[in-house]
Amino acid sequence: MTAQLVLVPGLNNTRAVFDGVVAALPAAVQATALDNPPLETVEAIAAAHLARLPERFWLAGFSFGGYVALAMLAQAPERVQGIAMLCTAPFADSEAAAQKRLAALEAVAQGRYFEMVAAGVANTFHPDSLANAPLMAAREAMVRDYGPERYAAHVRATAARPDRSHLLDGSRPTLVLAASHDKLFPPEALAAYAERIAGAQQRVVGPAGHLAPMEQPRAVAEALAQWMGAAG
Repeated sequence: MTAQLVLVPGLNNTRAVFDGVVAALPAAVQATALDNPPLETVEAIAAAHLARLPERFWLAGFSFGGYVALAMLAQAPERVQGIAMLCTAPFADSEAAAQKRLAALEAVAQGRYFEMVAAGVANTFHPDSLANAPLMAAREAMVRDYGPERYAAHVRATAARPDRSHLLDGSRPTLVLAASHDKLFPPEALAAYAERIAGAQQRVVGPAGHLAPMEQPRAVAEALAQWMGAAG
């Protein structure tokens, strides 16, 4: 029987962030990788996705996509068979963190979006990945497709999101996946909240920085397939 898997990308990502993952999934998994529209709340993005998705599906959110996935779960819990949190966490920003995010929008207003993203590449990838020219080119193309308009909308959505940790209550199969060298969501931080979720599966893939779906797509695909029971 085919399992329906929905993949939600992160900040500065289009659905291309999952290209390698989708290619590595077993035939028993039918994956749909989404593009997040330039809307300014995770709730609005979630509603837009839910309007065009199957009645029942497995749901995986990467980074910012995890915030959207949790909003989807809040709006339609009966449709979500299981939830995977990929290099992400369910908590809200502190007031200081939210203000820091919004301050970054000044760079967008000044036309420095691509410069800003390029400057952060070392914090996004494992050091070994920085020498992988095809990977760096794929990421650059993805960022250009994503663009400053979506970035600004999604930063506002990120800053405004609520804490939804209560939704990860173990009532459905849950996967918390971390990347070995993720500076944004370190493995130990993800393990701390995953341990409080009844029955949650925990996986660490690597070597990888925050962009684990691009750096280790086969390992991410394997973790997702096992979580869904579709590895065979």
